[in-house]
Amino acid sequence: MQKQVNIIFFGAPGAGKGTQAKKISHELKLPHIDTGSLIREAIANKTELGTKAQQFVESGKLVPDQLVIDLIREKLIVLKDKNFNGFILDGFPRTILQANALKSLLEELKLDLAYVLNIQSPENILVKRLSSRRLCSNKSCGAIFNLVTRKPKEENKCDVCGSPLYQRKDDTEEAAKERLNEYHNKTAPLEKYYRDQNKLIDIDGAKEPEEVYNKIIKILS
Repeated sequence: MQKQVNIIFFGAPGAGKGTQAKKISHELKLPHIDTGSLIREAIANKTELGTKAQQFVESGKLVPDQLVIDLIREKLIVLKDKNFNGFILDGFPRTILQANALKSLLEELKLDLAYVLNIQSPENILVKRLSSRRLCSNKSCGAIFNLVTRKPKEENKCDVCGSPLYQRKDDTEEAAKERLNEYHNKTAPLEKYYRDQNKLIDIDGAKEPEEVYNKIIKILS
């Protein structure tokens, strides 16, 4: 049986971790567990956990850590039953508390964490990327573009479905700086947490996306 490769993609907003996680997931055929999508999927499927999560989402509150962990547990149990060859976790953990909860969950399921890929970029690049991001207005499409790194072929129009693109309120330059400050205060301490466990690998995310991708593939192979 092929050895499992369980990976966390880690980095500040705008670092490109989501883009790289999707590409690596496709290339290595590893399930991509994005906590935002996981919550939306559970709500759409009207599962017991999804119904609980929906109450928080509809009231504009953050889904509690324990509920997110329970959703991840549910997903990993399904994957284990299919003899999966690993997973990519994107968007979780974001705090030391969440990291400890994830550690306990992986121990419970007898799963080992191989790498935490820390994609880093200077703050000026992160702010520029975040404030240049555009999203497809068609929620069932969900395509993401960037006026710096991935321009749409036609201005303000989705390449995938043709719907108009829009900019999120938290993707303005001012909002981007606030998000980065919050990241440095709450999430950055995880760097030391995983570095102390010899799990953290730093990746230069300021380079072109293809160079970053090739670097990650080299590490994982």
